Amino acid sequence: MQTDRMDIVILKKALGIFIKTTKLVVDQTAQRTACDATIGPDALIRIAFQDMERHFAVKVKKRLTRAAMGIAVQQLREYEQKGLLVTRYVTPQMADLLKEMDIPFIDTVGNVYINEPPLYIFIKGNKLRAPYQHAPLPARAFRPAGLKVVYALLCNPGLENAPLREIAREAAVALGTVGIVIGSLRQMGYLIVMGTRGRRLTRKDNLLTRWVTAYPEQLRPKLILGRYRAENYDWWKNADLNQFKAYWGGEIAAAVLTKYLKPQNAIIYTHHPLGNFLLNNRIKKDPNGNIEILKVFWKFKYLWQYPNLVHPILVYADLLATGDRRNIETARIIYEQKIKRRLSRDRTI
Repeated sequence: MQTDRMDIVILKKALGIFIKTTKLVVDQTAQRTACDATIGPDALIRIAFQDMERHFAVKVKKRLTRAAMGIAVQQLREYEQKGLLVTRYVTPQMADLLKEMDIPFIDTVGNVYINEPPLYIFIKGNKLRAPYQHAPLPARAFRPAGLKVVYALLCNPGLENAPLREIAREAAVALGTVGIVIGSLRQMGYLIVMGTRGRRLTRKDNLLTRWVTAYPEQLRPKLILGRYRAENYDWWKNADLNQFKAYWGGEIAAAVLTKYLKPQNAIIYTHHPLGNFLLNNRIKKDPNGNIEILKVFWKFKYLWQYPNLVHPILVYADLLATGDRRNIETARIIYEQKIKRRLSRDRTI
């Protein structure tokens, strides 16, 4: 298969407006032919300026959400050549974030950031002439119930080979949902059926990328119970979640896992109401507060040395969804240290 047709359209349009705006010479020197977005850049381009030229490895993102931006930043930094993000539209806020992280980008309306001395271009504020068209409905695997199933599969290597009823129980979804999601994953090439040898999840890195991108928009909003604020800034250091069957996510979980991040915001996933917990820690409801409480959406037990933290995949997703530079860097550390190796493990059923 060749590169996604829409990616090609976005890349061609973005390069066209870039050439028109800057009068620079731009050549596309290669295009990805593999269908798996985790394999190398989508294209290679050359930008010529006076007596110099610069080569870029391109990653195309159809729509630049904060989570998609975080993933793109990680992918671009893995390329041998300087990375260039290409997308349909970069908002002024996103443009500033990308500039702060020194991530070159161009979009289809003329917004651009490139800092390759002596070449420096930064344009933001150009707007789409027409609003976004409604995005097509995502595949069943990336709708709310499907995301629960995919999360359970990613967190429990080998679970895809279990009976559908067991998968449904672990993912906290209806039995019928599992069959539909399994079929959706198979159709997209994320799952293969090997006859008497059962099923096997494939292209897990790519599947993780799809899940992390979809989770903040499709599932997470349905889980939010409220926002709060504590009287004491460091309240979380002495807070005990175990007795309430609740778990730290986001920045606090990341701080425990990496010792790299100083938490500014708190995310708690809970099975039950936290009335006493809030009272004990002097936490009050505040729509603008820096504490967010969400419902637990899984049933499986993840046995490891941090019983009061969510699975690293969910910590990773929480961090990327913020679009914060330091959180994106911490997410990369968590991926390398806590997720990458686990994705390759298989569980004996």
